[in-house]
Amino acid sequence: MKKQTKTEKPVNNEKVAADNNEKVMSQLSETEQALTDENEQLIAENEQLKTENEKLTATCKRLQSSADKSDTYLNQLVAMKNDFESYKRRMKFNGEQAKKEGSQAVLTKLIAIIDTFEIAAKHLDGDNLKAFTMVQNQFEQVLTDFGVVKMDVMGKPFDPVKMNALSKLDRGAENTDLVVEVYKNGYELDDKVLRYAEVLVGS
Repeated sequence: MKKQTKTEKPVNNEKVAADNNEKVMSQLSETEQALTDENEQLIAENEQLKTENEKLTATCKRLQSSADKSDTYLNQLVAMKNDFESYKRRMKFNGEQAKKEGSQAVLTKLIAIIDTFEIAAKHLDGDNLKAFTMVQNQFEQVLTDFGVVKMDVMGKPFDPVKMNALSKLDRGAENTDLVVEVYKNGYELDDKVLRYAEVLVGS
């Protein structure tokens, strides 16, 4: 008995090509769809990032604005502090000056009383002069306690900064331009003249 030979059907190349083409197109379509989906996702993420960036930029601007205002306020505060310190120094200086000038005015008036003491002492003697001199010395001590110093000018060269010359007297060549008599004593306070000494100068 003869063995039947199986007949192979001829391959349809066009159909195979079409099938392959369809598979490729299907794969391309799927890839394209995946890329499109991924692209859309990236676009959405990019938009979200842009929105967040805008928010961050706005926040940075607000923070910068607040920092600028803080710097302005700080500078103003420093300027005000410096002005206040200057004001305090001026007020302290003015207060000290006013106190000093007030003391000088009072002491100058008290010095005039010493002249009265000296004139009165010339008309007293004995126990009366002794008691009067004690009061006079006590009064002069009060002035000394306040820093008032009587000028020592007798026999010294004439100094126009501290003395007023009432006249000149002929007391010999050795006394030329020297104080030969003191009409009124001069007084100083902290190297400031409270009253000029009134003197007679030798010529």
